[in-house]
Amino acid sequence: MENKFFRLKKLKAQVKLFAPVLFLIVALGLIGIGVSKNPYMVRIKNATVDAIIPVVHVIGAPVRWGKSAIGGIRDILTVYSQNKQLREENQLLIGWKNTALKLAADKKELEKALNYVPSKEVSYLTARIMADTGGAFARTLIVQAGSENGLKKGAVAVFPEGMLGRIVEVGTSVSRLLELTDYTSRIPVMVGKERFLCILTGDNTDYPKLISIPEGAEISVGDRVITSGHAGVFPSGIAIGTVISVDGEIAVQPYVNAKTNEFVRLVDFGLDDTLIKEETCECPADE
Repeated sequence: MENKFFRLKKLKAQVKLFAPVLFLIVALGLIGIGVSKNPYMVRIKNATVDAIIPVVHVIGAPVRWGKSAIGGIRDILTVYSQNKQLREENQLLIGWKNTALKLAADKKELEKALNYVPSKEVSYLTARIMADTGGAFARTLIVQAGSENGLKKGAVAVFPEGMLGRIVEVGTSVSRLLELTDYTSRIPVMVGKERFLCILTGDNTDYPKLISIPEGAEISVGDRVITSGHAGVFPSGIAIGTVISVDGEIAVQPYVNAKTNEFVRLVDFGLDDTLIKEETCECPADE
């Protein structure tokens, strides 16, 4: 019994010793069969593959089933998590809906009590930006819309991000748009959460400046700049940009860059009557 045990142990050691060599020989043989162009080898290779594929398919079935089951469980957990999140968001939205309905009702009652005069209806049109007539000394654009399209002087050029400028000259089919970065542009604005009243003035650079800042006003980088509505040229609350520098001059980075846009929306807020009219000089004739 003991001799049999030692013989078995010796056989295992020999197999363990020669196994790498055997595997190397088999691997080299398979590589040789794979690259061989001999018709008999090709037939053997194809027959072997045809015989192995069904076996591999059967052996791989549990693995594929396991992957499918794991994927299904993962999908169920994901759907459950998303459903839970949607239910929470739905409850939050219902709360906001009730709040909005209450505020709408309160607003209506307050408007009745105060004899509130509603704002004028706005109208708008979308026009193509045809050309940039500016340069080092001006920031103006030509838009493909005019009086024949119902466009009026004072219309505000806006994008979803914010305001670009306003229409200052209206022709029959084209008009001139003055950007807020132009040297002649002056816009009453409110800055930051404290809503400090300032004037945004262009300087023909990409970053207009804030002037007429109230004494003691603390303006910080990142403060949001919006129109104030003063002087009646622009309505209140149109987004303009954010403060990017408070060292020396206070610079603002506009939300809108005309160079990256092809079309612009021109909105008429019905404020054309508040613009300064151009009067014709009635001079006496030379005698």
